[in-house]
Amino acid sequence: MLVYLKQPTYSKATQTHTYLNMPRGNRKENLSTRLANCPKRGVVPESEIPGTRKWNEQNVTVAFNSDKMSESFFEGYSHEERQHYLKNCIPRTVKHGKYIANESLLDNINRWVDGNGWQYIEGGEYDGSWVNPQYPNRIFQGNAITLPITGGDYETAEFPVASNEDDTIGLALHFEVYCAGSKMNILPNRWRNYDSSRRGRKQVRSNKRKARRQKRGEAYAEASKITNPIKREDAIANLKAKFHMEDVQRERAKMGIENDA
Repeated sequence: MLVYLKQPTYSKATQTHTYLNMPRGNRKENLSTRLANCPKRGVVPESEIPGTRKWNEQNVTVAFNSDKMSESFFEGYSHEERQHYLKNCIPRTVKHGKYIANESLLDNINRWVDGNGWQYIEGGEYDGSWVNPQYPNRIFQGNAITLPITGGDYETAEFPVASNEDDTIGLALHFEVYCAGSKMNILPNRWRNYDSSRRGRKQVRSNKRKARRQKRGEAYAEASKITNPIKREDAIANLKAKFHMEDVQRERAKMGIENDA
C-alpha cells in the first residue's frame, strides 16, 4: 500500500556559534602552551554561554503547526501543486499510536481522491456515486469505510471503486483481500511500469548480461574456427583485450568517471 503520512510539524531554530581562535602553529606543543597563546577575551557574555537564560531566549525553537498554517503559505499554488506538496513534503515524521494505521489509511484515501479530481454525487438517482473529468459520460460506483481514530471517535472516508479493466487510466481504488479473507486493504489503481520496479531493473540488467555473454561467446566461436594457430591465438587475444576494455569502461561509467576518448 502506498502510504502518505500527514504533513509534518516543522521547527525552525536560530543558533549562534562561538569559535575560539586556537593557534594552529606547532601541534607538538603541550596544551598549556597552546592555551597560553590564545587571545584573552575577558568576560564572556551570558548570551554566548549555552544553557543560560539569554542564550535560551536567542535559541528558542519556533514551532509551526502545519494543520493551522496560514492560507498565504499556499498563495499562488494550483490544486495540483498543493497535492504534490502534501504528498512529497519533507522531512516526514512517523507517528506512533494504536490508531495511526487507520488515520494514515483515511488520509491516503482522501488525498488520492482529491488529487485525481474526483467529484462526489450527492442526492438523486446516482447518490453516492463518483464522476471524473477524465472519464466523460461515465459514473463510478462509490464505497465508504469507517474506522476508529485517536480520541475514541470514528471517521469515514468515501471513495470511488473500479477494477483495472474499467479504470484504464488508474484513478479509482480497489479492495484487496488476503489471508483467506480475514484481512482487507484498500489500494489505488495506479499502473506501475515493471521496468521501473526493483525486480524489473534487475531483470533488465540480467538480460543485458546474458546478451553480452552470448555475443562474446559467438565471437570466440568464430575466432576458434581459424585454422592457422598463430592467427587464431592473436584473434582470441585481441577479443580478450577488447572485452576487458569494455568491462573497464562500463565500470568507470557506473562510478561516474569519464572515459578517455
